[in-house]
Amino acid sequence: MSGFWSKAGEKLSQFLIWSLDSHPGKLVGTTIGFILGLLFVTLGFWRTLVLSLFVLLGFLLGKRQDDHQDISSWLERMFNKF
Repeated sequence: MSGFWSKAGEKLSQFLIWSLDSHPGKLVGTTIGFILGLLFVTLGFWRTLVLSLFVLLGFLLGKRQDDHQDISSWLERMFNKF
């Protein structure tokens, strides 16, 4: 039975690699949609919306850090508006 699972895992990994090479946008979009759908069903609309906003904020801050841009000046500019 372990031979079956190793072959299934190998086929799945080959499919994922092919999908990522051939259709990266579709794969990422489908994955994000699936995760958001699960969150919506389990947490509800508003909690999913808040969680998504925090994920987006974390992504933007991480991207600024990766691009070697100053995060503190951006945060000061954003919070001084309020």
